Amino acid sequence: MSKKIFVLTGALLIFVLVGYYFLIVHSDITRHAERMIEAKIPKGAVLVSKSDRHKQFKTNGEFYAEYLLKPKQVKRFKDSIAEHDKWQPLPASEEFQQLVAKQIQHALPTDDQTGKYYFNNNENNDSVQDIMKSETYDFTVAVLNEQAGKLYILKKVR
Repeated sequence: MSKKIFVLTGALLIFVLVGYYFLIVHSDITRHAERMIEAKIPKGAVLVSKSDRHKQFKTNGEFYAEYLLKPKQVKRFKDSIAEHDKWQPLPASEEFQQLVAKQIQHALPTDDQTGKYYFNNNENNDSVQDIMKSETYDFTVAVLNEQAGKLYILKKVR
């Protein structure tokens, strides 16, 4: 009997620790993403996809995260970025769409009619055209697709 209790207690402890680990990892990714896009991601947003291949930006690489937002969360997020200069309404400029097509392998919906996009050149004030011609870059892109309720975040360094 005591052996059974010991095994069940151990299994419960492992389950709690694994759950806690995933909660912390999700929270860290969200905080990292919020710093990149200078906006608060609403509580309860679901992290649908992530890719972190940058080794904490000590070398070249990219960070990608995709969040699913409920309609109320979309509205809350949109209200929070309304006064932010770097968030522009979709559809994005032709220049920006070319950058996404050339430099970004992820399918970001930059031609949607409803939503906003964020662009920040983290290195300097180069234009999108300068980045496309350059051998090195460090930029962050985010797209809020209102209709789908999705927030895409991407940072690339080369």
